[in-house]
Amino acid sequence: MLVASPDMYFGIDMLFRIPNLGLCSLAANADRELCDIKIVDLISVRKKYKSYFIKLLRDYSPDIVGFSSMAFQYAGTLGLAKLAKEFNLNITTLLGGYYATVDSQTILENDDMKYFDFLFRGEGEIAFNEFIKAFYNDWGFENVPGISYISDNKIISNPSACLANLDELKLPDRSARLLTKGFNCMGFKSDAIETSRGCVYDCNFCSIQNMYGKSYRKYKIERVLDDIRNAKKFGAQSLMMTDDNISLDGKRFKQLCEAITDAKLNDVKYLTQASVDGIRRTPGLAKAMAESGMNWVFLGIESSDDTALDYLNKSEQLKSSDTVEVVKELKAYGIIVIGGFIFGYPDDTEETLRANFEYAKKIGVDIPTFNILTPYPNTKVREELLQQNLITNKSDYSKYDCWEVNIKTKHLSTADIYRIRNELEARFPIESGALWRMARKYPMYFAKLIPRWTFTKPQDFFKFLKGF
Repeated sequence: MLVASPDMYFGIDMLFRIPNLGLCSLAANADRELCDIKIVDLISVRKKYKSYFIKLLRDYSPDIVGFSSMAFQYAGTLGLAKLAKEFNLNITTLLGGYYATVDSQTILENDDMKYFDFLFRGEGEIAFNEFIKAFYNDWGFENVPGISYISDNKIISNPSACLANLDELKLPDRSARLLTKGFNCMGFKSDAIETSRGCVYDCNFCSIQNMYGKSYRKYKIERVLDDIRNAKKFGAQSLMMTDDNISLDGKRFKQLCEAITDAKLNDVKYLTQASVDGIRRTPGLAKAMAESGMNWVFLGIESSDDTALDYLNKSEQLKSSDTVEVVKELKAYGIIVIGGFIFGYPDDTEETLRANFEYAKKIGVDIPTFNILTPYPNTKVREELLQQNLITNKSDYSKYDCWEVNIKTKHLSTADIYRIRNELEARFPIESGALWRMARKYPMYFAKLIPRWTFTKPQDFFKFLKGF
């Protein structure tokens, strides 16, 4: 049984709720003659996820329960691992994903290893398949790449696996999912695909190189089209492209968009993350994206201040003037722009935060995410912020979700950043006119959104109102 966390980033899951794709890839590429695999996306049963999880343990009696977790999800994931061990001490528990990759040593050196038998570091398909073969054939685990575990009171960390040849990976096994309802992009039933993995940039806040190294690998375009067809077969009306940097190779991304259009797969609505730089330097890409069905594009804008971009090691990728041009072009083709901003650089003041708010309104961002600079374990930015004594929460990773404030600046306290960000988040939809534009475009969805928000997340809804 492979389990995805019930915890999601604040706010985004009200607009976009996407099922876990990585676990489907693990299932597809494991030796299924040795075992059956079920996938559980607990986000869709979030209010009753513990009782549902225990029911599944009773119904399926799994030998192995594997969890995928990011840093902010880890506390909840640890709780689920405890439940699994309490239910049956003989269940073998696994932990993979970003947190196990970037901070395995911390987990290995504390009592949490009473509840996790094995940690998986890095990309999982090869390691998981080798583990399954070793487990069911009683081969021992010394040759399983990329895993860490405790043996005879000693920490064992096997050498990392090589990165997978994407041409050899099978399509994700979506049939293994036990939960298929509750996933959508603004009301359209959603799924996920990936067309590439990795990124070669050096943004100081990012953990991607801990997962894939400084690499960039691409699936063949025909394989991507087959994956889209497979997702449609399972009812998908919208798809998130989960690539780390899909526009790193802008020419290839444009070819992919054109292939989607030619294959008449542009009846699906697509959500993707793209770089300002990749779109700017690829003539005709925005038009091709729109024609292929790209409805929503997330841009890592980060800041209106070029000195802040320099701090993040992003100044070689873009300038604020580039962002203005790219947002204008995307919107000219009817694409909804989700703009990612980061608050909390060491030199940030109240004036710089408000300047980003005005900049987002001016250039026409439809949905801004005013995220907070988060000092994730083993990132360059954490080292820098520690040296400057600007981290106010060094150890409670459950708050490392880009929404909670775990830092201060040279000029603003943690409380100041909360106050200003919450106010700006609340004001933006009204003042920018984005709320009305979105409501006109998706009237049925937005008619249901507010009552659903107040019912399912009342605490967060009142945080929103408090900003006025």
